[in-house]
Amino acid sequence: MRNLRVNQIKAGAILSYLSMGLSTVISLVYTPIMIQRLGDSEFGVYQTVLPIISYLNLLSFGLGSAYIRYYSRAKAENDKKGMAKLNGMFFVTYVVLGALVLAIGFLLAGHGDIIFGKKLTPDEIALGEKLLRIMTVNAALAFPISVFESHVTINEQYLFQKVVALGRQVLNPLIMIPLLLLGYRSVTLTVLSLIFTAVSGLLNIIFCLTKLKMPFSFREYDFKLMREMVGFTAFVFIGIVVDNLNWSIDRLLLAWIHGTTSVTIYTVAAQLNVYYQSFATAISNLLIPRVNRIVAEKRPIRELDWLFIRVGRLQFIFLGGIFWGFVAVGRTFVVLWGGDAKFAVDYAVTLLLFGATLWANIQMLGYEILRAKNMHKFSSLVYLIIALGNTALSIPLCMEWDVLGAAIGTAIATGVGMLIMNRYYHRRVGLDIPRFWRRIRHLVPAMLLPALAAVAAAVFLSPTGYGQIAVILCVFVAIYGASMWLFGMDCYERDLFDGPVRKLMRRIKG
Repeated sequence: MRNLRVNQIKAGAILSYLSMGLSTVISLVYTPIMIQRLGDSEFGVYQTVLPIISYLNLLSFGLGSAYIRYYSRAKAENDKKGMAKLNGMFFVTYVVLGALVLAIGFLLAGHGDIIFGKKLTPDEIALGEKLLRIMTVNAALAFPISVFESHVTINEQYLFQKVVALGRQVLNPLIMIPLLLLGYRSVTLTVLSLIFTAVSGLLNIIFCLTKLKMPFSFREYDFKLMREMVGFTAFVFIGIVVDNLNWSIDRLLLAWIHGTTSVTIYTVAAQLNVYYQSFATAISNLLIPRVNRIVAEKRPIRELDWLFIRVGRLQFIFLGGIFWGFVAVGRTFVVLWGGDAKFAVDYAVTLLLFGATLWANIQMLGYEILRAKNMHKFSSLVYLIIALGNTALSIPLCMEWDVLGAAIGTAIATGVGMLIMNRYYHRRVGLDIPRFWRRIRHLVPAMLLPALAAVAAAVFLSPTGYGQIAVILCVFVAIYGASMWLFGMDCYERDLFDGPVRKLMRRIKG
């Protein structure tokens, strides 16, 4: 059973990075086409609606984390009735919450002049209202579907999960690109996204009911247990609110202060940062069930410490490489990708966002440890205060420096939050933070040569197309990989990369 679980995790990790790699490559084509075909105005409206939907998704109240925690406990105790009751409770709860999302979303869509601000034209407001209604239906539908997705996760069926995600991430833009070229607009694209949500949801439902034999019990709704879980998720919810404020408020502020063009420019950097963060979550998300299992079984803190350091080092290797690779070619890339010289500012904006999130992202597993141990109250309150400070700071910064100001506010907030949380991880949780940073520091010398190469490329080379960018990146990856292999990686990390290659070679030979 343990070997099967490990294989699922490895397969999930491989498919996660394959999915991200393919979706990133596709986005290199998809995003500039979308910007050019829709124009600054329509694309800016589309991007302005997205944060509103993210706020509607907050009505989940973080209950997904409670489901994983309580289901893990019931599963560890082999409580079949408890598992069935949890599934029934959460399904009913999420159907109700989905209906609430639908009602609020349509209510907001009827007051677009208030929601979108005075910088948008009447036509832009009308389009925003239409997009908001369609996206609201999508969000409402996703609520009950998320119960089945969480069940797949808790059973560590990563192979199925990532195949479905891979299919959605690849097929979505592959269908949307021809539609854009044929003249279809944002409304059609939003409807298509709704269809993909329904299809992927149906696949998850079928898998859970047929393969996993997901049990349900609707005989009684345990309000006492739900109150207990709401108490647990209250601060998870605050954490989710904070995350949304930090990463979506910028676009709303820019829309209110400067209009849709600034939103479009900022979106290029924000989208790149989403891809950047996804490389960190790919590993940490796969380990959420393991973290909850270690805590539920009351195993020693050193096991969590080991995971925290191992995952942190792997994330630092990947994210550090992406950061310096962007230093090397990012100045030309953002202009080519955006399709206009006005996107040149995104080079500095993206570096600010990458630099700020790098250090927070390598400790992403820490927050999952807090949630598993029900110790996330402090972090939620800290990040709430910081998020409010970020919002207050970003208003004058946006007014003064436009998109660059928005990035500065977010970077400051992220950095302050990380410093405070490191102290908490060490003092209260018991994680060996000094050892964590020592182990991260051991990787820094291996980055010196690639960093110098990246800076030299940024200063002395001026690529004019994607082909030249690709050549520079290939050389950089070779330098980075060799330096990390020789001077940075330990035996465990080398085996992670070398093991699959050796297995493949043995199979080829015979």
